[in-house]
Amino acid sequence: MATLPPRKNPTPTKISKEHLTPLQILLQLGFPKHRAEKALAATGHRGVQLASDWLLAHVRDPSLDSEEPREYILYACPTGLLGEKLENFWEESRQFEWNNAHNYIPHITLLRFFKVPDESAEQVANALDNLINQNECIERIDLEAYISPNFMGLFVNDEHAKWLEAIAIRYVNKLAFIGIIAEAQTKSLHISLAYQFSSGFFQPLRSMVQQLSPNLSANWELRLYSRDARFHDTHVHKVTHAHIPREQDELELRPGDYIYLPEGASNTTIDGWVEGISWLTGTSGYLPLNHTERTTETDSWTLHATLPITNSGTTHSELEIPRCRKLPILSSSESLDTPDGLVTDSEPVEASLPLTTLSRQIYICRHGERVDFTFGAWIPYCFESNGSYIRRDLNMPKELPPRNIQDFQNDSPLTTLGEIQASLVGEAMKSSLVKIDVAFASPSLRCIQTLSQILKGLGLTIPIKVEPGLIEWLAWYPNGLPTWMSCEELMNAGFNIDRNYVAIVKKKELPSKENVAQYYERSYILMQQIIQSTVGNILIVAHAASLAACTRQLTGGRIPSAAEVTRLVQKVPYLACLTTRQEINGWQFYPPPFPPITHTSNNRFDWKILI
Repeated sequence: MATLPPRKNPTPTKISKEHLTPLQILLQLGFPKHRAEKALAATGHRGVQLASDWLLAHVRDPSLDSEEPREYILYACPTGLLGEKLENFWEESRQFEWNNAHNYIPHITLLRFFKVPDESAEQVANALDNLINQNECIERIDLEAYISPNFMGLFVNDEHAKWLEAIAIRYVNKLAFIGIIAEAQTKSLHISLAYQFSSGFFQPLRSMVQQLSPNLSANWELRLYSRDARFHDTHVHKVTHAHIPREQDELELRPGDYIYLPEGASNTTIDGWVEGISWLTGTSGYLPLNHTERTTETDSWTLHATLPITNSGTTHSELEIPRCRKLPILSSSESLDTPDGLVTDSEPVEASLPLTTLSRQIYICRHGERVDFTFGAWIPYCFESNGSYIRRDLNMPKELPPRNIQDFQNDSPLTTLGEIQASLVGEAMKSSLVKIDVAFASPSLRCIQTLSQILKGLGLTIPIKVEPGLIEWLAWYPNGLPTWMSCEELMNAGFNIDRNYVAIVKKKELPSKENVAQYYERSYILMQQIIQSTVGNILIVAHAASLAACTRQLTGGRIPSAAEVTRLVQKVPYLACLTTRQEINGWQFYPPPFPPITHTSNNRFDWKILI
């Protein structure tokens, strides 16, 4: 038998995808190293998809190639009943006036701000691992209220303060080992409740502080945050209404974005317009101030890691957020997490996990693009004085179902693109052999329209079960629930509605107010009843917050804090789809068997610029 001659130039070994880090994947996709590291740090090292999305959003950011490091800080934050009480205190005290305590979430500062190069961000987060072991955790942190005409707060008792200081110093030493210089906060550890407030509000604030029970049941956790160092002297405003630029120097506003405004800009504007910088894109421009409202600075920060430090036996129904995040490990059975539209040479875009008929699946989708978030105040623009509707943009609906015009104000329809998005998802489900047996929708018109288009794309005639319990977190409806279309009105408008369906949660049973724990509990109980009362695979179309609220406890997760819910919602695009499957050990998450849908914004064209 002939022997094989030795090869002098063997083919270089190709690195297996399962061993690639997110940075390596971004480099393979063609992103420069310094930009990839900046994106991973800015998104808390939560994966390639978020980092690539950040890079694409910041393509016009003038600071994209800046070497300015981010600023990091370490907090100890309460969850559970105390965390909820403090958040309520913040909400109520804001009604008097904005004071400096409102700039941050309830916290005890353990480390002062310290700077970290982007390439070291992951190491700094990982340094929290094994900082303390379970045996070191104490049951509670005792607090004592302090009230003065200039400052109100909750101070940590000496014994527990020393314990926290020891943890902070231990973390500082671990950082020093990797070349990061940080300084522990070891003086008068406390939670600030109010400071730099008007003297006229001293009495009502004091009364509120005296009603607090600072030693309520609570779990405590370390949270490592970072912020863009350029904006430490700015005020943060959240976008409440969309704005499409009409002039070259104007900034596009999208709900869910945050705007950095110079300190004092809100009080010095002459015409109601101010210049700000978008958190979402890093670009600057003028914007209408009344399309935003001031919010907590920490809303725009990046959460890198959390670590529980107490063990009070708080149940999962109390407010908590995820523990330290680990780098995702790509396996050969999952699709490579790449920016949408970029296909690798050896992995399909679709997930390769086979569907099985032996277990049930639940598909939960967010609705498609909505008219009000796209066009802002569209009703006066599109309705004549006689009530007739005029389509003033091709992305506006061709026609609208008949109803009271003002009811559209809080119950927006889909745009034309929103309907197309939904149809594409339905067609993708059909191509991926997704089987749907029962379909539910939130009573919001945009959700019913989305589900109707998805079912058309699937080629199914399943009637839609309208379930009021699927409405999003009621804290986002301070003026009360919208007026939804009745089943009869929807059927008259051409929707295939299940007229015999009896809602699990009636509209009149929805509370006027609810906190985030109550919202998640409502959603969890609803999902259990939907599962028990149906057979086969379930398709649900609801809201951005619904993807987590309907699945977190179902899959064994914990309820997040209100601030974390708000941040999470910002990361759920239109027609995002979540898949869960019933396994022997309970419901588990799986990648959807079809790719996501992504598109860029398209500014309104003014033909007069060519005259």
